[in-house]
Amino acid sequence: MEQARTVLLSSRAASHHVWQASQFELEDVVAAVDDVHLLAPPGRAVSPAGLALHGAANRARRAVGRPRRRPIAATTEAIDAELFFAVFAAPHEIGMLPLVGPQLARSAVKVAFIVELWRPQVPSVADYLRQLRGFDHVFLFNRWAMDDVAALTGAQVSYLATAVDADRFAPRSPAPARVIDVMSYGRRLGPTHEALRRASAAGELFYHYDTVRGAFDVADHVEHREVLASTLQRSRYSIVYRNNDEPERVERTGGEESLTNRYFEVLAAGATMLGSAAQTPDFEACFDWPDAIVPIAAPDPRVADVVAELDADPARLERARRTAIAQSLRRHDWAHRWRQVLDTAGIAPRPQLAERLAHLERRAAAVEGAPTATGAGPGGAARP
Repeated sequence: MEQARTVLLSSRAASHHVWQASQFELEDVVAAVDDVHLLAPPGRAVSPAGLALHGAANRARRAVGRPRRRPIAATTEAIDAELFFAVFAAPHEIGMLPLVGPQLARSAVKVAFIVELWRPQVPSVADYLRQLRGFDHVFLFNRWAMDDVAALTGAQVSYLATAVDADRFAPRSPAPARVIDVMSYGRRLGPTHEALRRASAAGELFYHYDTVRGAFDVADHVEHREVLASTLQRSRYSIVYRNNDEPERVERTGGEESLTNRYFEVLAAGATMLGSAAQTPDFEACFDWPDAIVPIAAPDPRVADVVAELDADPARLERARRTAIAQSLRRHDWAHRWRQVLDTAGIAPRPQLAERLAHLERRAAAVEGAPTATGAGPGGAARP
């Protein structure tokens, strides 16, 4: 096994859900800016009957106070590591930890990042969270759950915003033409969506949107992120609503708000964001420039009219686009989050981190100094 100072525990060999793609992107950036050994135990081949048995076994473990586990292969693989860093899309992924015990025992500092957790979920996943006892630090994307997690784990708990591979999402020069008028992906509200479909059918704009529902797997997380970045770079507008604008989400979140990945993805790619800001100070802290988001109603059957009104002011759109790309390169790359993790853990960064941050700064400066885009789309909006 190669020598490395950081062991990164990943679910990438066990599952390939679409919502994990950004998590794996974070891991890829960490691997690029640190000396990393990737620990990715494979999932066990489980038939439907086997999956039912696994669920029954987990319920039995929980009933007698033993930790639930994920259906992955246990591993004795281990090296002496300065830092053990685990990224969990959700609390059930913490069930990997009992199966990588040898590596935990040989890691000096243990840190975890839980990408999604809401306070209403905590009672049902408390047994998973207790498996983080002995960790030095836990990062959450949701401030509301910090005290609960601290009480269950005994670890220090901090907030960590999500981010994006800004180097991938920010358009290269010359930027591609923004041939998609409005893009929508992930969460959407029916009346807004239907209004855009009608406008598209009438030939008023080109509307690009998801046609799948619910959970699905991706063939390759890198390909998925490349296609998402490429599509956003070719979009003039994108719809992004906050979590709780979708009524069925409120039962899950309890009304708590945090920053969806889509905020970071859309802005890094330079599309103008239409939607609603999360009602949290973190939104203002992360996106503190004019027109980071153009508010629209939730839902908004007049959304096509809003697009037409904005198209009448191409200079405003150009300023917003340029600022969003530059700010994303300077502040919202996964490398910026990794620097925060290392600072909190008291671990010195590797030279690769400074090199990436310097590269991102050069790109941001180039965006700010680039000539104003020429060429007009519908309503006079600059392309790209």
